[in-house]
Amino acid sequence: MFAKLFESPKYGQILAKLDTHHEDHTPEVRFYVQPKNLGVCSFALGFEDDGQGWELAEQAFEKTDLAAAEEGIAAMFRDFPFRVEFEQEA
Repeated sequence: MFAKLFESPKYGQILAKLDTHHEDHTPEVRFYVQPKNLGVCSFALGFEDDGQGWELAEQAFEKTDLAAAEEGIAAMFRDFPFRVEFEQEA
């Protein structure tokens, strides 16, 4: 498995993907979400490009559940310069 799709009551769909960074090809677990007032936003947990880095990335991905994905999304927007809204927030 290389992707997980979560349906969050607060944030809507959250996609988690085990992937490589687009520039340096290091392993990463990237999270995607689409707020109401922005386009698709993402953040990544990056790892070293060696055997241990790939193993850690795979472990992080396997441990990712809805709670972890929501925690990451909340942290991504915590210090944003304006209020970020999601469709689920009425």
